[in-house]
Amino acid sequence: MPKNISADRIKRGYETKDVPFRPFVWFVLAFSCTLIGVLLGVILFTKALTKPGSVFGRVQHAPDKSLAAFPHPRLQSDPPADIHKYLVAKERELMTYGWIDQRAGIVRVPIDRAVDLLLNRGLPVRPPDSGLTELDMQAEKAGAQKIIPPNASNGRNP
Repeated sequence: MPKNISADRIKRGYETKDVPFRPFVWFVLAFSCTLIGVLLGVILFTKALTKPGSVFGRVQHAPDKSLAAFPHPRLQSDPPADIHKYLVAKERELMTYGWIDQRAGIVRVPIDRAVDLLLNRGLPVRPPDSGLTELDMQAEKAGAQKIIPPNASNGRNP
């Protein structure tokens, strides 16, 4: 048994000696002072880099005032008016008739009319299961050879 183990410690079954108070307080003070020093150093460093008129990387900070408007070249001189004109044009497009491709006979109809037409005609549906896959139907539509569905070989017609 080591010499420095007391009978009280053996009796209790755990270490009875506390952490020394004075070294712990010195450690906490030194650690806190170090953290405060690093924080102040970082703040002073960033202030030095970003003072007005300084250039850091590719960014030059505005001297003594913030930017009133985005610097030139300006792509939009009046963004709110531009978005308003755009939205008005798109609304007019949704609510009026017009040609999309006159040679091909493709017409633009108002959205309300398009909804009515869709409800009256219904959505296009796939033919009853013919055994052909989507790729087979696309190939056939594109002009490939007539594809015989798998269930036609059983003697049934698709």
